[in-house]
Amino acid sequence: MEAPLTPPYTNEELVPAVDTAPPTSESPSTTPVAVPAAAPPSPPPSQAPQAPEPPLDAPAPEPEQSPYLALFSGLAEIAATGDYAQLVQAAERADLSATHDKHVSRLLVTAPLVLAYLILDDLPPAKFALTRLPESIAAQPLPQALFSLLASTWERRYEKVYPRAEALFDLVNQSESLEAEVAAVLARLVTAFVDTFRARASALISRAYTSIPLELAGTYLGLNREQLLEAAQSQRWQYDASTDIFTPAPQPSSRVGIRAFSAPSTVATFTLVTDSVARLEA
Repeated sequence: MEAPLTPPYTNEELVPAVDTAPPTSESPSTTPVAVPAAAPPSPPPSQAPQAPEPPLDAPAPEPEQSPYLALFSGLAEIAATGDYAQLVQAAERADLSATHDKHVSRLLVTAPLVLAYLILDDLPPAKFALTRLPESIAAQPLPQALFSLLASTWERRYEKVYPRAEALFDLVNQSESLEAEVAAVLARLVTAFVDTFRARASALISRAYTSIPLELAGTYLGLNREQLLEAAQSQRWQYDASTDIFTPAPQPSSRVGIRAFSAPSTVATFTLVTDSVARLEA
């Protein structure tokens, strides 16, 4: 079937009509067209958009402060009084109630707490205070030194207690991460522990021995020969220079102003005493 034929175009249809009217003096009214504002050029892909700078007079944001920093000041005041039982109570409350328990500043509470327990010869809660620390804190040098000192004290390894206490003393004084005030408080607590531990050992010698060699007494007390002779004189021990044997003066525990060693160490102390006696008889 053939498609219908299209009529041919004439010249008049192909040429548009032209207005031949003469121009007038008035221009035709035109409607203004709104032109959209040009958008700012996009930064090249290699340049990231920069955040607006804060005003020059805007205060810098303060870092979040750990609550243990404020708690340590109160503990330091109690430690200065020598009331270690009260120090234990305050430090326990602080350690159990404060937040940020995984922050390393928690040691500002745990370290005084453990040392106060050691001074009081209350060793099981000292161990618990250390074992409840998260691993990230327990691996730090300070708690590791406290662990070592606690272990030697628990086992009554007299030959290790004094060197480890001295190592802890040096650690807190030489640590760059501890402020001077914190280091001074911890150092005083370590010194107090050594003094009380030595006093208990002296009382133990007076009760357990009628005579003891100078070398063995030095092991118990952590003193060299000169220091031991001076300490023995103050304790009214008799000394035989020809045999290097001390004869301790029997003393009640109240004389040294401190109770005897606590019960958890009884077996270890008995073992050490019997070993020492065996060495004397050998």
